[in-house]
This record gives sequence, structure tokens and C-alpha cells, in this order.
Amino acid sequence: MVLLSFIRFSRRLRARRSLGFCLVACVMAFSILGNAICYYVFDGRVNDELTFGDAVWCSVISVTTIGYGDFSAQTLGARLGTVVFIVILGLSSFSVFLGMVIDGVSSTVSKGKRGMLKIMAKDHVLIVNFPGEARVRQIIEEIRSDPEHHGVEIVVVADQIEGLPFLIENVLFVRGSPHDPETYQRAMAKDARMAIVLSRDYSDPNSDAVAAAAVSVIASIEDKIHIVAECLDDAHRSLFRSVRCDAIVSGFSIAGNLLAQEIHDPGISRMIEVLTSNREGATLYSAKVAAAADSGYSDLAKRLLDHGVNLLAVNRGNESLTDLGSLHAAIGDCVIYASSKRYTWPQLTAMT
Repeated sequence: MVLLSFIRFSRRLRARRSLGFCLVACVMAFSILGNAICYYVFDGRVNDELTFGDAVWCSVISVTTIGYGDFSAQTLGARLGTVVFIVILGLSSFSVFLGMVIDGVSSTVSKGKRGMLKIMAKDHVLIVNFPGEARVRQIIEEIRSDPEHHGVEIVVVADQIEGLPFLIENVLFVRGSPHDPETYQRAMAKDARMAIVLSRDYSDPNSDAVAAAAVSVIASIEDKIHIVAECLDDAHRSLFRSVRCDAIVSGFSIAGNLLAQEIHDPGISRMIEVLTSNREGATLYSAKVAAAADSGYSDLAKRLLDHGVNLLAVNRGNESLTDLGSLHAAIGDCVIYASSKRYTWPQLTAMT
């Protein structure tokens, strides 16, 4: 009957972990201290060399069932104290305490794998939604192929999966609705450098609306985070323009354009594949124009060619201008160039 009551009490304590943990720890500490006092008071009368530290050491070793044998109760009072404080209170409380620690560690590890815990990350990249393993892995590899983002922590936020199907260093997982601010609190969105919002499902016509809603939630949490969103249908671009989205990528539209272009001019798709990848050949980069230049963009482009930099276009507002002609640099422009490495605007102008 006593054993059954103890088992039920143990179950209740484990169910209320924080309170139970504190209670069991207090009982265990009380048993160690009580036995140490009894041992020191009674055995100290027959052993002048015994210190209170020795008594505490004996109690700790006894309650953990190690028992080195260097100290043991000699008097009746010390032995009774051992029975009450160690055998009855100490061993039972230590067993429960150890079980709760193991349960807590196991639960924490399990919750971490299932994305239920708040992650510890800073200056990381968020990938929102999980349309497929191959898709997400490719994006992770491309991000980390850039020298400036090599080794950056990446946090995948999704509710379609219960855990990441792959194990990649410094890639974390937070499970939750992409429309719930609490999910982004656990993902430390306030400390993230950028967010990539993918389509939830490429076969779902409502995916763009779902992605746009996720963009809105992220922007409301942190107004400085750079947000890039995937849009399946160009007709839905207005959904993303109505929220604070820094860039919209129409993957299907671009793929369709390349397929048609490749029919007429073979080789273009391969060139675009190389230019848009961080893993081979020259890569497309951008630089914000910080100060006006003395010469026009066409003259600048000619001089940059000698340094292996190919100036391709200038983004001004919502326009992407590929005919450089007589265009002159204006503060706020964004130049797009192909190169083997990234340069800032001052570095580009210094080359000439």
C-alpha cells in the first residue's frame, strides 16, 4: 500500500515538473543535511578528526548509493539518522529526482527535434514553409555557397512537418503556424537578418495568399528584416505589394520564360543557371549606389570589364534598366553585375 502511494505520488510530481522538481530537490537536500548533522553530532563525539564537511560528503555519497566506505556511521544515533534520512527519505527522493532529470532532458531533446522550443540564434536566416525536402535543401545550399553567408544559422519555420527530414549543421527547426506571431517569437525573428517565404504548396491556388499573410506577420514583428517572397502567379503580385515585401520572385514565370527562350536561343538557360548559382562560375551581385559618379553607367561598364566585372542592369525604383545608354548614376540606384566576388559601390568606382 505504501509502495503504491509512493508510485502515485511520483507520477503526480512528474506531471507537474517544475513544482515537483523543486519539492523533490528540497526533500533530497533535507535528507542530506539531516543525516550530515546526525553523523557529525553523534560520531563527532568519538572521532575528534571528523569535520562537518566529512559528514556532508558521507551523506552525499550514501544518498547516491555509491558508498566509497571511507566514512560510515559508528554510533547508534548516527545509524538511526542514516536509516531515517538516507534509507527512507534520501534514496527515494534521489531516485525520483534522477528520474525527473532524465525525463526533463529527454523531453527537451524531443521537443527540440519537433521544433517546439524557442531557439537560440542571432543574425540568422528564416525559411518559412516547407514545400518539399529537395526544394528547401537547395535553398540552404545556395545561401551557404555565398562566402558572406557561409555557416550562417538557418531556421526553418513550418507546420507541414513534425521534424526536419535531414540533418545539416546549424539548421534549426521551429514548428508552428506561419501566421502566428508566437511562432516567430520562438524563431527569434527580431534578431534575424532576412526571411525567405516559400509557397506552401505548389499545387494549391491559395498558396500566394498564404505566403503573403506570412510576410505580413513577419513585417509586423520586425520592420528591419529583409523579406523575399515566392509568388506562383504574377496576377497575385498585388497581394505582396500590399504588405511590406522587399522582393517578389516569380519562380514559375521565370522558368516558363527560360523554357521558351531556350527553344529560340539554345544555351541561354545554362548561362542563367550559372549566373544565379553561388556554386559555380560568376554570380549575379547587386550594389546600392551610395554616391553619384562622374561618368555614365555605359562608361563605367566598359572600364569594369577590364576587372572581370560585367555591369548588366540598373534598378531604379520598380524599373530594371538594361539599356545603360546615357544613364548617369543616381543615389538610390541598384546596379546588377556579374562577377566572381561581391563588391560595394565604392569598390566598383575605385576600379576605374
